[in-house]
Amino acid sequence: MSFQIPKGNQKADYVQNKFTDISEKYDLFNDLFTLGMHRYWKGFLVKKTDLKSDDYALDICCGTGDITDRIEKVVGSQGLAMGLDFSQGMLNIAKSRKQSANKHFICASASEIPYKNNSLHAVTVGFGLRNLVDIESCLKEVYRVLKPGGRFVCLDVGKVKIPIVKQLFQFYFFRIVPIIGRIIYPGEEFFSYFPESSVQYPSQEKLAGLLEKTGFINVEYTNFYFGSTVIHYAQKKG
Repeated sequence: MSFQIPKGNQKADYVQNKFTDISEKYDLFNDLFTLGMHRYWKGFLVKKTDLKSDDYALDICCGTGDITDRIEKVVGSQGLAMGLDFSQGMLNIAKSRKQSANKHFICASASEIPYKNNSLHAVTVGFGLRNLVDIESCLKEVYRVLKPGGRFVCLDVGKVKIPIVKQLFQFYFFRIVPIIGRIIYPGEEFFSYFPESSVQYPSQEKLAGLLEKTGFINVEYTNFYFGSTVIHYAQKKG
């Protein structure tokens, strides 16, 4: 029987617990299955935020905090880099990295962001949006906490359109990636979740439409590797 993703709140609990289970070697898994390219994509994502040295920015679904670390280097000692995740295991890894007074982490849901309206210059998310039960409620929360003119930048999987490239990518993602994960964590089924979670995740065009529906303007996206990975950019009306 093929892997089945739990529904509703069961999905949230499942994802939360499983990310804690694999947190210690999650960065190694990312390095192996993306051949290190996730580091470049995350650097590109942070550049797209156009943050200044005294800005406040939040990385939701921050995982082990590698994007938050990149944000911290940009905003400097006068700014604030914040990471939010609902997996305490992931946050424990994030907090084990080099800490500073202008970097904070909080355990919370990306669908209920505990920050004030119009308080942040940018919000980012890397490979986390598709883990949520309700993407639209998250986008509304992101829009709420952003300052007028604030930016939202999202990195995640996309839909490949070229047939032969699509077949090659799906073979790698659905067959090879779970094997890589099980080599790191023998017997762990969660690595089959990663490709399966991409099936119902919106295409580049559909996610752009959801962003516009939420109220964002200047929505655009950049494809990598024929669209298998994509970065969306959107701005709050200002």
